[in-house]
Amino acid sequence: MTDSLPQLVSRLLDQVLAGLHEHLAGHGFPDLRPTHVVNVLARIDCDGSRPTALASRAGMTTQAISELVAYLERAGYVRRVPDPKDGRARVVVFADRGEQAAKVAAEYFEELEHRGAREVGAERFADVKAALAQLTRADRP
Repeated sequence: MTDSLPQLVSRLLDQVLAGLHEHLAGHGFPDLRPTHVVNVLARIDCDGSRPTALASRAGMTTQAISELVAYLERAGYVRRVPDPKDGRARVVVFADRGEQAAKVAAEYFEELEHRGAREVGAERFADVKAALAQLTRADRP
């Protein structure tokens, strides 16, 4: 019997996140979890992002994002600074350590794509990506 799509997607996600964690740890970021990268670091704009924007992009509550941001701030990955557009608000920006970690994570994801293309062929891999993009369109019911 063939695995269902949810089983395959779940297994692939588990492998990607485990590989990301291993890659980060191997490059000096053992305290950084995939959820920190996927839900915060990968979503910060160049000039900083408000926690409410990060929460919306990640599909999380502001409270949950605030907990992740607080952890990342304590660990030296991000800083909260006054919003240059509205001094009453705060934005989350990268600290130097966060920029380094984001680069390491981006390298992992780039290598992951290269490996996928090598394993199944570039054209077939591109087709898989296109199909997944089509299936995950935001305007789907």
